[in-house]
Amino acid sequence: MTQRIISRRQTLALLGGGVLAAAFPAVSLRAQQGGPLRMGIQTTIWGAVAIVAEAEKTFEKAGANVTVNKFDSGAAARDAMIAGHIDLVSIGATPFIVGVAKSNLVGIATVSYAGGTLSVVAGRKSGIKSVADLKGRKVASQVGSSTDSVFQNQIAPSFGLKKGDFQVINVKFQDHVSALASGSVDAFAGVEPNPSLAELEGYGTVLTDYSKYDIVPVMLGTSRNVLESREDDLVKFMRGWLEAVKLCREQPAKAAAIIGNFFRSRGLNMRDEVFRLALSRMDVTPTFRPELGGYLKEEAERLVKRGQLNEVPNLDRALDQRILRRVA
Repeated sequence: MTQRIISRRQTLALLGGGVLAAAFPAVSLRAQQGGPLRMGIQTTIWGAVAIVAEAEKTFEKAGANVTVNKFDSGAAARDAMIAGHIDLVSIGATPFIVGVAKSNLVGIATVSYAGGTLSVVAGRKSGIKSVADLKGRKVASQVGSSTDSVFQNQIAPSFGLKKGDFQVINVKFQDHVSALASGSVDAFAGVEPNPSLAELEGYGTVLTDYSKYDIVPVMLGTSRNVLESREDDLVKFMRGWLEAVKLCREQPAKAAAIIGNFFRSRGLNMRDEVFRLALSRMDVTPTFRPELGGYLKEEAERLVKRGQLNEVPNLDRALDQRILRRVA
């Protein structure tokens, strides 16, 4: 078979083309009962476990019927969950909290603690050496995401920057590297594999990752209706999920190759080295840390303060480990 190789310029164009979005059909609740569990992931490194599970057929081996739908952001996946188009979702803390407040979203596990996979990256020729140097500069950030929230409300202020000191350009994650390479922005606040790609291709320099400021939990969620009506199916799903977690943790080179193949199959010519670096920055842990509840409450309080929520939802009820306990 002849492998199609594309240029760096073509890769950047495809990164900006939204080619990773997938269509998903609306299915009635009655049809869902005997059908597949439809999972939504965002096509960044945060989707690594699901990508590995799908490639290695770990769901199928565990007796689970699962389809994986790809989205360009956690917020888009959350909205699909709220609309009833998917049954499971992998999303960051901010869209998770909004999903809890606006619907009956429940966290059944964590995908990872991803502070190391989020970075503020400056253009290599920009002269920017520190986050403080972003004053007066243009910064690409996907507004509404957890990545953007932590950048604007925690990282920037810790370097003495306030709102208005820099210009935030609302850019989707997959467009960050192309925006930086073209010079349309001076920096981006992004998620892997984009920081690693920018770094290894010589476009950018990582100023800081998020791990010093935020644990960045990525939540594995479902609706309460699905949790109550399809618990046995979710147990099978979780067994397959945990096998993929084990592979990511114990065989990172194999996992990186699988993820690399996934992106390359969509026309993105990224080397496995990019994904090995990206995976090394992610703590793939499915269990809830003791500090998770307090973290989510504090983030919810910030959302209320900023007028993005009317009130703090019941987050204790929204964290349910019954599926993990049955698998353990």
